[in-house]
Amino acid sequence: MEALPDFPALARAYGHVGLRFETAADMEPAIREALSPKDRTAFMDFHADAMENVWPMVRSGHGLTDMLFGVSVD
Repeated sequence: MEALPDFPALARAYGHVGLRFETAADMEPAIREALSPKDRTAFMDFHADAMENVWPMVRSGHGLTDMLFGVSVD
């Protein structure tokens, strides 16, 4: 991950809102902050555990029309 740019800093450099958070507790305040300015784009950098299922997902080799939206529990 160190090779990736600091996307929130890049967004701020262009005058937009750039936010990063790694815990669920940080999510609600960050979303509120991102939605508050009506005249700027907000970029939110979410970090999740690599083993976490984050929905929707696109399987390797499949297109966006084949998205998985969650596990069905019957």
